[in-house]
Formats: sequence, C-alpha cells, structure tokens
Amino acid sequence: MRLLKTPFSLLSLTALMLLTGVTACVKRDFDEPPTGGEPVTVVANKTIAELKALHVTSGGFDKITEDVIIEGVVVMDDRSGNYYKTLVIQDASGGIEIKFNDGYLYNQFPVGRKMFIRCQDLLLTDYNGLTQLTGSTVTQGGQTEDVGLTESQVRAKVVKGPLGSAPAPAVVDITGLNASHISTLIRLENVQFIGADAGQTYADAVTKYSLNRTLMDCDGEQLILRSSGYAEFAGAQTPVGNGALTGVLGIYGSTLQLYIRDLNDVNMQAGRCSGVGGTPMNISAVRSLFTGSTTSAPADRKIKGIVISDRAATNLNGKNLYLQDESGGIVVRFTANHSFNLGDEIEVEISSQEISEFNKLLQVNNVHLDNAGVLSIGNNPAPRTATISEINANFDAWESTLVKIVGASISGPGTPLSGSKTVTDASGSIAMFTQSYAAFASATTPSGAVTLTAIVSDFNGKQIILRNINDIKP
Repeated sequence: MRLLKTPFSLLSLTALMLLTGVTACVKRDFDEPPTGGEPVTVVANKTIAELKALHVTSGGFDKITEDVIIEGVVVMDDRSGNYYKTLVIQDASGGIEIKFNDGYLYNQFPVGRKMFIRCQDLLLTDYNGLTQLTGSTVTQGGQTEDVGLTESQVRAKVVKGPLGSAPAPAVVDITGLNASHISTLIRLENVQFIGADAGQTYADAVTKYSLNRTLMDCDGEQLILRSSGYAEFAGAQTPVGNGALTGVLGIYGSTLQLYIRDLNDVNMQAGRCSGVGGTPMNISAVRSLFTGSTTSAPADRKIKGIVISDRAATNLNGKNLYLQDESGGIVVRFTANHSFNLGDEIEVEISSQEISEFNKLLQVNNVHLDNAGVLSIGNNPAPRTATISEINANFDAWESTLVKIVGASISGPGTPLSGSKTVTDASGSIAMFTQSYAAFASATTPSGAVTLTAIVSDFNGKQIILRNINDIKP
C-alpha cells in the first residue's frame, strides 16, 4: 500500500496555522496590566458623591435615568481575594463600590487604573448601608437581588483610562472617621490589634469563613478589620505590634469596618501601647491600701503586670483575672467578661477604683473593660518554687502569685479533678479547688508524686488553683 506524500512546505504551513489558532484561544491573566487604556472620549459630568446622592431608596434599587458619567481611580480590586467581583473607585469627592458579574477584574482594572462609567440605566443600591453601583436585578424566590455589570454592560458603559498609582490614603484617626471616608482609601497610624486578636489569623482559611478582628489606638478607640476567608492572606497571623495600617473603609449597618488589600497594607512592628492613663503603681502598694475594710485606690493611678490566669481553661469567673508584677499579685474583677489571655502583659487604670475582699480574696473591683489594655503577649513569668509549708507561712504576701510545688501528691487519685482536693508534700498540705465548669474538670486526678504549678488563692481559707491541665507534671 502506497502512502500519499504531502509536501513539507504544506505540512509546515498547516502546523503553523493550527498552532496560531490554538495560541489565539488561550486566555491569559496578566500580572502587570498594560499602562495604557482606551482612548478617553468621555468626560465626567458628576462626582461620585453626586452619584451616590441619587440613591434614595434604602435597601432598594434606584435606576439612574440621567446621562450621568463619573470617573474615579481603582483603590481596591479583587486580586487578593478579599473582595469578590467588586471594585472600589474614588475621586476627590468620595468613593463607591462597583459590582460586576465576572471576576478576575484586576486583569483589566487593577488598583491605580482610572475608570469612566456611563451610569445611565445602571442601578444604585446598598448592602446594609454601603452604597453600590450595579448592573441589573433578578428575582428569585420572591427576593430581588442585584446582578453586577455584565460583560456587555462593561463594554458599553465602562471606559478604561490610564494606569497609574492609587491616590494617597487619607491619614485619619479612628475618632475622625465619618461617612465621607466610606469606600475610600484611608491610613490609620499608631494602632494595634487588641490582645485577643493579636497573633491570630486574619480569617478562617480552612472553612473560608470571614472574620472580624478589632483594632485599637493608643486612646482605646476601636475599629473592626474584616477579612474574607478566601483572601490569600486569610491564614496569616495578625501583628502583635503597633504601627500603621492602610485599607478601604466600609460599613455594615452602623458599624464601620476596614478592609486591607493585601499584607503590604500592614506595617505594625513598633512596641504596643496600652491606651491606659495614670501614674504607675506597683501591686504590693495597692495591696497595702487594704487594711480590713473596703477602700479606694488613689486618683490617677494604674497598675501593670502579667496575666497569670487562663480564661480559656475557664477555672475562674469570666470577669476575673489574676495579675502579677515583680512585687506581688492581685485579682482584677471587670464589669463584664474580659478577653485578656494567659501571658498578656496589661495595664489597668485603677483611679479611685474599689479595693475590697471577696471571700477573703483581695481584688480591684468593678473595673470597666476600657480601663485596661495589652502591652505585649506571650509572656511566661517563672513561678516561685516553694514548699507547702512556705506557701502557708507567706500566704498573704504570696496571694495571687504563681508557685511551683515539687514532689506533691493530690488526694483522690483516679477521680475527676473537679471540686476540692488536698495537695500534700513532705512539709504540709493545702486545699486545691477546681470549678465544675473548668475545661479540665473531668480530667483524672493523677496518682503518685507530681510537680504542680498553681496560683495562690483564697476562698475563706487558704487554697491554690490550677490555671489549666498543663500545670500538673509527673
């Protein structure tokens, strides 16, 4: 059988045509969009603020019937995943969210791109108070929902201008934020994450849940930072230091919240501030003010120390913590459940605050949460190694401080730790109490000799309490 031979030149031409056709069908995502845009043949006739003023139906839709043209520069795109199918543009008057039906907007409209939008026949709406420009609506199950600008609407309505830099963020304090800053780029300085949110992930990268983290300035003013679980930085840890943070301001209902574009917007490496006023006073000096009856701390005073109790293990009331400095320890009782963790270094303003006993345990009572702030996290003060005889002999001075007892035994081996136990060493014995609601209450009491780390406490009698189950070592 003879094969028909095709001339080499014809084969080469055919292959070249096929290769060209395949190459032309490949969709590319450009990391660096071209700086040039379309020839600009339109001129804005309204500012973004004037456009937003046309939205009068709260929670509904307002069709734009006028020949409105706006221009703005993209200050937030969807590159990092913290925004989805959404851009934020701003001009000198303000900013607005633009909703799209398609994603990967950063390929054509990255941060710094100037855009012109012909708004006639588009819709203004809002999401819990945040004004948005969108393309149309669809009704499903009796609910009317917005549909972002479709590809055909983008071609007809959007003119792509030149690519430059995003406008410089407005430097503003948390207390200075107002409606004019919504959907614009801002910069906060001298802020930090509150202790409970420092060193935590921005969002839940596993379940993809969005999370709120709380920022605080040095005066104690707070602002929500919200991050999407789909953001590329969702699993990164929030800084523990103080510094500057840039982002786009949003609102949800009446709550302002900030969105960063990526981790380049975060520069928080300085030392933390507490946001707490007052002249420092050591804890032993505070303890000496109590002479048997309820009294008050002097005006303009604060204390500083390490939190030695573990709220996560729940072996104490959620309003209470044990605070220790180099001079001694004391219980601080807040007016509401606090968020301070084991190892947090905190300052607490105690100006004119009540100093009293509760079942013989000395406390600074009824402290408002705003009167305390975190200085650093992850501290691990060394406990005082002592015998039980030494603890009993120095009980008042050592109350609310950490001790370590070596070679101790705990009564009731094999039973749950919950309730009252007796700890004994060669020198004597002392009571140990574990709350029934503690996270480790059902753990089995060990047999034999152990090393215990515990807090010296009081409940109408001398006792020690565990911080968590790791305080018991073989």
